[in-house]
Amino acid sequence: MTPEELFYSFPEPVPDLCWRLRDLVLEVIGDAEERVRPGWRRLAFTRGGSAVLCAIAPQRDHARLLFERGAELSDPDARLQGAAGQGRYLRFDSEAEIDDDVVRAFLTQLVG
Repeated sequence: MTPEELFYSFPEPVPDLCWRLRDLVLEVIGDAEERVRPGWRRLAFTRGGSAVLCAIAPQRDHARLLFERGAELSDPDARLQGAAGQGRYLRFDSEAEIDDDVVRAFLTQLVG
């Protein structure tokens, strides 16, 4: 499965949200390797064969940017959601909600 097949299997605005998030991930983590995980319905990003750093998870009516070890990230404004285990995520219902600087700040922590 390709990112296109994954993203476009959801209704708008989900594909547009996913593409924008993907662009931000690749901008900040230029050497990221991406792989669709069909069973999980997400596009996962790794670096140098390491564990998953983050993933884009399209949902029925929104998109999530998942951080596999999000509980370890600095989040002074409490933007990350999810409280079970290590994972945390940012949720976006529209493109207007995507603050590029905020997303870049979280991504930068992954490669810091």
